[in-house]
Amino acid sequence: MYWKYIGKLISLTRIFRKQRICLKIERKKTCIAILILVLFLGWLCLNHSYIAVEIRPASVCDQPREMVKDWIFQTDHLKGFKKKWVGFPDLVDIDCHKAFSRNAINEKFPQEVRRTFPEDYLILSRKCQEFRENMGFYRYPAASQEEKEFPLAFVLLIHKDLDQVLFLLRAIYRPHNVYCLSVDTKSSVQFLDAVRSVSRCLANVFVASKLENIVYAGFSRLQADLNCFKDLLDHPVKWKYAINMPGQQFPLRTNLEVVNILKHYNGSNDIEYDIRTVKEDIEWRTSWIHSYLKINKTDRFELVKTNIPHSPVPHGLKVVKGSAYGSFSRKFIAFVLSSPIALDVLEWSQKIYSPDEIFWSTLNYANNLSVPGRSSANSSRQSLLKLYRTSYATWEWSGPCSTKYIRNTCIYATEDLHRLKNRQEFFLNKFDIEHHPTALHCLDQLIYNITFLTAVPRATSGQTYSTGPNTLSSIKHV
Repeated sequence: MYWKYIGKLISLTRIFRKQRICLKIERKKTCIAILILVLFLGWLCLNHSYIAVEIRPASVCDQPREMVKDWIFQTDHLKGFKKKWVGFPDLVDIDCHKAFSRNAINEKFPQEVRRTFPEDYLILSRKCQEFRENMGFYRYPAASQEEKEFPLAFVLLIHKDLDQVLFLLRAIYRPHNVYCLSVDTKSSVQFLDAVRSVSRCLANVFVASKLENIVYAGFSRLQADLNCFKDLLDHPVKWKYAINMPGQQFPLRTNLEVVNILKHYNGSNDIEYDIRTVKEDIEWRTSWIHSYLKINKTDRFELVKTNIPHSPVPHGLKVVKGSAYGSFSRKFIAFVLSSPIALDVLEWSQKIYSPDEIFWSTLNYANNLSVPGRSSANSSRQSLLKLYRTSYATWEWSGPCSTKYIRNTCIYATEDLHRLKNRQEFFLNKFDIEHHPTALHCLDQLIYNITFLTAVPRATSGQTYSTGPNTLSSIKHV
């Protein structure tokens, strides 16, 4: 059963032999040190689940010399495992190779992990230096110059499970990026206090200046994102793209991979056009006024459809439905927050169902408007289906899902990993820390390992984001 690992070890040996040429290593002691490192990594492959990624030797020498050198002599990779900065400490002995295999069975992996609650974080974050160290927020190697010159902004909408939120934040955290946390005001006071306390320990993480009482499918969900986007435009970090997400997502791509892909977008937005939406659904969402109804004896509201007709979308735009989540260029966000036309559409959106799935897509695919980074709605059906890359979810009508759906969305478990690991999207939606946490644990291990293997680009099934019939170049951008 070890022949695959032996093959990898041989390939790895060839890599280091090539590096002797690439780096012009002539000293015997250095060569001996490299050989010892190769043998040690081979032992890890045979005995541990730490190296849970494919090592691909092709084109190593084509990488910048500094990247190759950093990869060969990187000593911090295993430090993350030793310090328990990777995955959940409770699951350190889990074999993630088996978790990613087609034969994985949910019941054979742990069903729970030890939780950390807001009151715990209030105590832990009193000493910021210790908090950052113990949580592993600086677990990754130094960012490349390419990443530093292309900073990203992230918006996280959260309301519960702070330990899962910080698990996500750690996975996507880089000191040169910026992160806005939008907390649902229905969350407990202790939860909000803990979020504020944690954010004070991370200079580039902050809580939105204005928070919203989030109502499912209501305008407040969209407004929460806009509040963060406004704060981010005023932030000293001059980010290139902003990506929004809920606290239940998790990355499938490293920061460097996301940067490389978004650079190919060249200012275009990554916003979904759901061409599978039927006309009747659009009419139900937008042709009638929806309003908030307070639930008896609670402070909660729900969105209900009235019998009052709603006005058509302003400026003769075509209503387009898509995802609430996207990768938005800085110029697009500035346009959304200042353009009179965009503000008219925003005001109209206040009375429709789930405006976060309408507002972004309608503006991005408006053929009669000059919208920064917009895409053409006249692109082919096949192109539109393959365009969206920011987030992937498995819907109840599309499947498969190994366990359960909540609000028509699959809650991923360990058995789902083998279907998800090779997808092209940036993020997966969604996970629950109380529902088969091995899935989160092993994805975190995967992202961590790939981040350190910066000299060996991950294969993308022959697909790129700048060329090819099913990729970005087949979409009409303006």
